[in-house]
Amino acid sequence: MTSFRKRTVQKPIRGTRTSPHTAQVITSSGNPYLDVVIGGGLPMGSICLIEEDRFMTHAKVLAKYFLAEGVLSKQEIFLGSLDDIPAEMLRRLPKPLTDLESEVEQREEEQAAAGAGAENGLRIAWRYNDLPLVHSEHATAKIGHHFNLMEQMDSIMLYYANTTMWDDSHKEADIVIAFGDEFSKSSSPTSCSLEQQPVENAPAIPGAVEEITQEVKAKEETNANNNNNSSTTVTSSTKTGSQESQVFHNARYGGLLNNIQQLLRDESFVAGTKQNLCRVCLTSLGSPLWYDEHFGEDLIKFLTLLMASVRNCNSVCLITMPMHLIAKYDASLVPKIRQLVDYAIELESFAGSEKETHPAFKEYSGLLHLHKMSALNTLAVHMPDTTDLAFKLRRKKFVIEKFHLPPELQESPKPDSCSTSILSNSNATASLDF
Repeated sequence: MTSFRKRTVQKPIRGTRTSPHTAQVITSSGNPYLDVVIGGGLPMGSICLIEEDRFMTHAKVLAKYFLAEGVLSKQEIFLGSLDDIPAEMLRRLPKPLTDLESEVEQREEEQAAAGAGAENGLRIAWRYNDLPLVHSEHATAKIGHHFNLMEQMDSIMLYYANTTMWDDSHKEADIVIAFGDEFSKSSSPTSCSLEQQPVENAPAIPGAVEEITQEVKAKEETNANNNNNSSTTVTSSTKTGSQESQVFHNARYGGLLNNIQQLLRDESFVAGTKQNLCRVCLTSLGSPLWYDEHFGEDLIKFLTLLMASVRNCNSVCLITMPMHLIAKYDASLVPKIRQLVDYAIELESFAGSEKETHPAFKEYSGLLHLHKMSALNTLAVHMPDTTDLAFKLRRKKFVIEKFHLPPELQESPKPDSCSTSILSNSNATASLDF
C-alpha cells in the first residue's frame, strides 16, 4: 500500500494571482502603474480610497480603469454613485489593448525616453539602458491589462458583463428602456438601481417594456409611504425603512449598503471559495449630494459597515471621494476616513494652480500622495521605492512616474571671465556618460 496521494490544485479566481512577496491573493486595479505603486495589485478584501482632485477628473479615470478590468476579467461589478450616471459611465469604459499593441506601446515609450535623453545631451550607460522609467518588480505580472482611453469598450463585452448599478434614481422605467437592446441580460440585472427588482429574460420588445413600466410605477406607489427620500426600496431586502433609519439618518446610506451586502451574500463570493470576485466601485461618495445635518456620523458608520462586508467575502472596493470638500465641511473627518480604508491615495492636480505654468511641473498633470498603505494578512507592508510620485494624463493612458525635478529651474547667469577661461580649456559640448 502506497502513501502517495494525488495533489489537487485548485484554480485561482479569474483575474487574480498570489503575490510572491506577501502570499496574498491580489487583483489588478486596472492601471498597471498604480499596481506597481501598491505592490502588484489590490489585496482581496481591501478598500482603496482615491481622493479626488478639485476638478474631479483624474479620479474618475482610475475608476474607469477599475471597472474595465473587472469586465475583462469576467468578474462581478457593482457601481454606485449619485453624482454620475452609472449607465453612462459604463458606456465610456476604455477599450482593452491586445498583447501585440501593448508590446508596441512599450517600445514606443522606451524610444521616446531614449530620444529625450539624447536631446538633453545625456547618454545612458548600456547597463542601465533597458531599465524602465519606474522601477518595478511586477512589470511582467500575469494579471492586469492595458487600455486605450481614446477608444471605448465594445458594447458586446459590456452586454456579457455582470454589472449591477445604483444611483437612487427616480426614473427607473426610462433606464430599462434605454438598456433593453444593449445591456439587458437574464443572468445579471443591469438596471441603473439595485432598488428595482431584476428583470429576467426581458425581451427588447414594446410590449415587454410597457409591462415593466407598469410594474415599476406600481412599486413606486406602494413604497412612497415607507421612504420619503428615495422612491423605492431595496431589491428583496429584509430590512424595512424604519429599521434602516435606526442606523443611518440619511436613508440613502442604508439603501446603498443593503444593496452591496445583498450582492456579496451570493454563494460565489463566499470567503475561502475560489469561484468569483466582486468589484465594488463607489464614485464621489461624500459629495454635496450626500450632505445633511448628520453627514459625518452617517459617513463614518457607512465606511465601518462597508469594511466589515468587504472583508468577509471575495471582493475588493474602490472609492473616490472629494476630500477637499469634506475637509471644508469638517476637517476632523479626513483622518477618520483614512483610518477606515486600506489604501489612501490623493491626486493633486496642477490645473488652475500656479504649478500649471511652473517649468518644474510642465511634464506632469499633478502629484500623487500616498497617505496610507495597510498590511492585510501579512506582517510587512509593501513600500514603494519613493513616495515622490507624479502622474500624467495622456491621450491614451494614465501614467504614474517618479517625480524628477529638472536639473536647472531657471536660466543660469552669464559666466564670468574666470569661468570662461576654464571652459575654454575643455570640451563644453561633449555629452555626459553615466
